[in-house]
Amino acid sequence: MATSSTITLASGATRTLPPADALAGSNCGTPGVWRFKAAAPGPHVALTALIHGNEVCGAEALWRVVQSPPTLARGTLTIVCCNLEAYARLDDATKGDRRFVDEDMNRVWGRLDGAPGAEATYEVRRARTIWPWVQDADVLLDLHSMTSPAPALGLVGLADKNVAFARVVGFPALLVRDAGHAAGLRLIDRQPFGDAAAAPAAMLVECGQHFSEEAFEAAEVAVTRTIAAVLDTNALPPAQPQSVIEVTEAITIRTPVFKFEREWPNMAVVPQAGTLLAHDGDQQVRTPYDNAYLVMPASSHHIKPGLTAVRLGRLVSSA
Repeated sequence: MATSSTITLASGATRTLPPADALAGSNCGTPGVWRFKAAAPGPHVALTALIHGNEVCGAEALWRVVQSPPTLARGTLTIVCCNLEAYARLDDATKGDRRFVDEDMNRVWGRLDGAPGAEATYEVRRARTIWPWVQDADVLLDLHSMTSPAPALGLVGLADKNVAFARVVGFPALLVRDAGHAAGLRLIDRQPFGDAAAAPAAMLVECGQHFSEEAFEAAEVAVTRTIAAVLDTNALPPAQPQSVIEVTEAITIRTPVFKFEREWPNMAVVPQAGTLLAHDGDQQVRTPYDNAYLVMPASSHHIKPGLTAVRLGRLVSSA
């Protein structure tokens, strides 16, 4: 695998990332996985990053934990760097294109239970390797970043337990309740995390724009607060007030000629119902209600039939 890469951030500054061969290390025998246990029993916290190889802010935050493991008051902490091969191929010139090797790793989690050789993309094989280390976690924090600028978002699925977990962590300030994507199951949606009747909870944090200082900072805060909230006995600093946005519809692209009416900012609020957002072939896509949030509109690189173009949401509780 490659050594560390120096990348140019959105600000124009440069940053040296953790070496790929270091992230592929382990203290428990599975590349990219580390496990730390306290003497006292307690909850199991799983922290995952690099589901997408170019979403690097979480990898740096987890690498800091591996290098200086916290003294846990109780329980178990598992660290997982997921898409090692995509990350190993990352360089500054092509960093925008190193999301995966064969397919989006955050759409494969419903396809892990087939025969060992079935659908054997790199991402499916790697997900099957990772899953045993996180399947029994009491809480799961999955770290990502986004194509366009936006504040950090906590994606919490549909289960109330995940909103409760996000409130215990106290970060980020914006929580998004959503049902995921038609193209496949996310890690946070796989049972038991996506099962409203099961106790284990999960949150996916979109830390900010890819390769931005804000994303690196948000990943560090999310990791620090999660460990402290669940595995430590010390009081956390005051939490941010949190608002919840409920996604009412995920617009799935139907045709290869889908086109947004304009470039919509991430988390834009469209004040008037019926506003034209996009054309999908001969179909118009319009806002269904006033003050609709546009959650993570797809970039031009991700306009393909079957993928999510944008999620439409409304504010259901305010900070």
